[in-house]
Amino acid sequence: MLISFAESIVDSMLTQWIQSTYWLWPVLEITHFIGLTLLLGGLIVIDLRMAGFFRAIDPAATHKLLPAVILGFTLNLITGILFFYGDPMRYSINIGFQIKMVLVIIAGLNAAVYHFKVDPILQTMDRNLASPAIAKLVAFTSLGAWTGVLLLGRLIPYVGTG
Repeated sequence: MLISFAESIVDSMLTQWIQSTYWLWPVLEITHFIGLTLLLGGLIVIDLRMAGFFRAIDPAATHKLLPAVILGFTLNLITGILFFYGDPMRYSINIGFQIKMVLVIIAGLNAAVYHFKVDPILQTMDRNLASPAIAKLVAFTSLGAWTGVLLLGRLIPYVGTG
């Protein structure tokens, strides 16, 4: 499915523009890095607090970091799509990219669990109480998935293709 999609866009105007604009790829890399910094910077604080660390921080206060996390994810989504369009055949068969996308899906499903199940608990939770098991599970799943996304993103240029 991914290869079929890549084949359908390989000659698109967007792909040609990305490949022919010499300054665009470095700008995308910088923007992707900034997005990753916002995403992971906020999530590390949120997830570690959810896991029971930093008890001096009110769990509800970590909610204020979510706009930065969402902005970071949005920047990474946009630049990631443009990276894929810029070299669709390389990305579509790259095992590092494929696993990275699976981890992004897992992280997204985990974020839905956070939003619907955990966040309502954290909004009213006493900071002195131990984090509930579901919060710890969501926190460690998030940290693991996003760490994997980060590492696999860096490995894409170096790992096998399929």
